[in-house]
Amino acid sequence: MKTELVISGNDLSTREINKMIKEGLKDNTKKFIIENDKKLDSLVVGIREEAKFILKGEFGDFIGALNDGAKIKVMGNTGRYLGDNMTAGEIIVEGSAKDGVGFGTYNGTIVVHGDAGNGVGQLNKGGTIIIDGDIKDLAGLYMLSGDIIVTGDAGKDTGDWIIGGNIYVAGDFETGTNAKVSKVEKEDILKLSKLFYDYGIKAEVEEFKKIQRKKLRPFYG
Repeated sequence: MKTELVISGNDLSTREINKMIKEGLKDNTKKFIIENDKKLDSLVVGIREEAKFILKGEFGDFIGALNDGAKIKVMGNTGRYLGDNMTAGEIIVEGSAKDGVGFGTYNGTIVVHGDAGNGVGQLNKGGTIIIDGDIKDLAGLYMLSGDIIVTGDAGKDTGDWIIGGNIYVAGDFETGTNAKVSKVEKEDILKLSKLFYDYGIKAEVEEFKKIQRKKLRPFYG
């Protein structure tokens, strides 16, 4: 059994790296360090074990997709669909991410300490997604539950066709269909304060606005 496995991925394919991870998990390895600058896609996907992954470098799309318990830290930037359909665990990105962060997330926490693109938290079903920077358009499209928190600006159609959950934005934004700005309650302040403390985010809780649905069934008028 190895307690730690270091993988230098610059001369390896996605398939080879994921195979090494799978073999390491079978050997009860609990910590993986992956170094890569080729922006490979679909690394550390579908992990069910409570292992820790540290990714150093630049990475591509679908990092941490289908995560079901792992703690993943990316010391760099990622591409699209970070944490796609994640069900448990934690993903922290020290850099920025592109479109689709947390698409279809069921549970767990995703934190991006930089900017993100379009479609943050679309179809979110219960996850917590924090972007410590600016995002673009269509955050929370068809969102069902969970929280999206943006410390900077959001783009157009924020909360478009939202059905449930909360979107908190400190900066500027434009709401989409079925979205309204609601009062920030004491429980919201306590929730945001704890998250900011836990993840080292320096934001003023009092600056946030909360976006929620207007109607429970917006498609029926």
